[in-house]
Amino acid sequence: MASCRVKAYVLKNIARPIINWQKEMGLASAQGTQTSSASYAEIMGKSSDYYHNLISFTTVEYHPETGLVYCGITAADNDILWTFDPETKKFSSLHFERYGEKYDVKIHRSLIIDDDGTIYGATAGLIEPFEYLDAPGGKIFSLNPKTEEIKILCLPCPHEYIQTIALDKKRKIIYGFTWPGMKFFRYDIKTNKAINFDWVGNYPHIPSVDDDGNLWGQWSQAGSSNANLLRYNPETNKIDFLRKSLPKVYTSDTGGIDGMLNGGDGYIYIGTVSGALMRLDPKNIEVKYLGKPYPGTRLAGLCIGKDGLIYGGGGENYNTYVFAYDREKEKFITFGRLYDSEINDACVIVHHIAITEDRTIYAAETDNLERSGFLWECKVSP
Repeated sequence: MASCRVKAYVLKNIARPIINWQKEMGLASAQGTQTSSASYAEIMGKSSDYYHNLISFTTVEYHPETGLVYCGITAADNDILWTFDPETKKFSSLHFERYGEKYDVKIHRSLIIDDDGTIYGATAGLIEPFEYLDAPGGKIFSLNPKTEEIKILCLPCPHEYIQTIALDKKRKIIYGFTWPGMKFFRYDIKTNKAINFDWVGNYPHIPSVDDDGNLWGQWSQAGSSNANLLRYNPETNKIDFLRKSLPKVYTSDTGGIDGMLNGGDGYIYIGTVSGALMRLDPKNIEVKYLGKPYPGTRLAGLCIGKDGLIYGGGGENYNTYVFAYDREKEKFITFGRLYDSEINDACVIVHHIAITEDRTIYAAETDNLERSGFLWECKVSP
């Protein structure tokens, strides 16, 4: 019977109820209004436990060459990029605070490993409306895992912060979607130039590039909660705003994309906000509903194991799970709940996952309102 051994690892922690994330991290104005130009941290000073220790894990990538898990986190002090060593169980900072500015407070869904081993990432923010014009915007950066050298490459959309990216490894193009303006951009690594395509009205939690180099994402019309598929062709430089949404699982389902993955078999696999797994055929834009691997909503984490199985993680409200999908047998394998019996605690929301060669899954926990987020280690069997 399939199962998993779960262990939570704590980088930093605040273990008390969190009423207002942005204020208690030191990011929101002290009065909670848009009239103050000083942040909570600037008024209080930067010695608050919340400012340094209230964090979430928002993205994870395993690098087979270094054997390390690279962790993007949310942290008010800009120390947002860390490694975790599966052998020693130790965290190490890569000191992103030396490169970013005060609004670079998280790496949301934006770490990708290129074929040459280079890691590309992007910074996200939690700015308030009155800070928009002062905030420079999110940055595309590279990390050399051998030397740990970080380079800021580009600021593609001024004042906008980058929620998620995808990499076309063949053409060396990075695509991204931003917040709060919900813009779409293309950044060419070779020429170091970016194109800002402006407003698209929505974004996938993570986009994907198909085998022909088309970027797949999501868009919506102004005033509509219904999300439709978006396709961008890099050869024609054209965005297709498709009038096609994902199958609805329940009545109020918006068809929101929580995760996307190129399966290497000609298909794009999609985890939805409703907690379903779906398969997109980019050739004819047909979407097949594959099922719901666990009760509840949110399917944010997707990756491929060396065994060819698609591994996933999702759920919310402490009912979070990891699973695999066997494409040949068209069946789900449920490994169980992300619960650590030693500390009697569970992961509240799975935001992203990565998998090692020995089938150990690492899940990033975010948006916990009772403590900081943890890194969850799941050793699955058989």
